[in-house]
Amino acid sequence: MVRPRKPRCLCANAPCSLFKPNGIPARDLPRQRLTAEEFEALSLVDAEGLNQLQAAERMGVSRQTLGNALGRARRKIAEAITQGHAIELPSEVEGA
Repeated sequence: MVRPRKPRCLCANAPCSLFKPNGIPARDLPRQRLTAEEFEALSLVDAEGLNQLQAAERMGVSRQTLGNALGRARRKIAEAITQGHAIELPSEVEGA
């Protein structure tokens, strides 16, 4: 039996819904989609400068869960940048 998913506290809002390379129409680009959880982890650790333990506490998850989300987000962004893909950001984040 699978353990129930723990609710996350997600507060970060993306300033736009798509980030893409300059000069190429979005319709012609492959896309990497960040989940709200991945975006929040990236925002707290890389943009706000929190350590993983502090960020995990703010999200209401374990440090390992935050680390996994952060790793997925960084891989997706690295792939998008190195291969010229667009990055889809979560449109709305709900949380407290």
